[in-house]
Amino acid sequence: MADEKLRGHCPTCAGERFADVVASHEERWTDGYVDGCITHRILKCRGCEAVYVQKGETCSEDDHHYQDEHGEWFTEYPERKTYWPAATTTKEPDWAYVFAVDNDLSNLFRELYVALNSELPVLAAIGIRTVFDRASELLGINSSLPFARKLKELEAQGRIGADEREHLLVLTDAGGAAAHRGWRPKPEQLDTLVSTLEAFLYRTMVLGDALKTLKAAVPVKQKSAPKIPVEPKDRGAIDGDQLGKR
Repeated sequence: MADEKLRGHCPTCAGERFADVVASHEERWTDGYVDGCITHRILKCRGCEAVYVQKGETCSEDDHHYQDEHGEWFTEYPERKTYWPAATTTKEPDWAYVFAVDNDLSNLFRELYVALNSELPVLAAIGIRTVFDRASELLGINSSLPFARKLKELEAQGRIGADEREHLLVLTDAGGAAAHRGWRPKPEQLDTLVSTLEAFLYRTMVLGDALKTLKAAVPVKQKSAPKIPVEPKDRGAIDGDQLGKR
């Protein structure tokens, strides 16, 4: 077992990597007509040495027939693999640490990325709206207001512009559609929602402090000394001097 290796999707390396099989357990099942096998494996990445679990499932109805170069036919049963912890496909931004000042926002933001990486699009869409809701409250917006009114208040305070208000209105409506209207966003739609949320959070909650730090680090422009005007000589005297030299 110690020398056995295979390729697995490492949650830390975020890609296919060779891993050692630390342990495995196999469960076979049948209902009389269909049978299959579930194999649980504990893997250790040969790159970063992270330990994770791979679940491989095969079913007799998922047979795949193929022909080799000699014309001989074979049947194989592809193994469907899932992993725990789930492989990271969407990483939290580097600046997410600033949310540690508020436990609610920090926990909501972290749980949002768990939903994204666990392929739970409905929960992720709802989470995006919930994170925005908490962030707007920290920015001084009354939490009891409807989302459209919250956005108008943010615009009135100068925190967002008209265009961004329209973008965030789509974001909040998408969360409502997922929660109440059975909408299941596609991956590319979730990417757009996450990008919109991150841009809002970064500009309103991170960039301000970063600019203050930058301003303090930029050298102040030194004022130049005032120029002393030079009084021109009397033209008549100049002409006389010039005549004397002649």
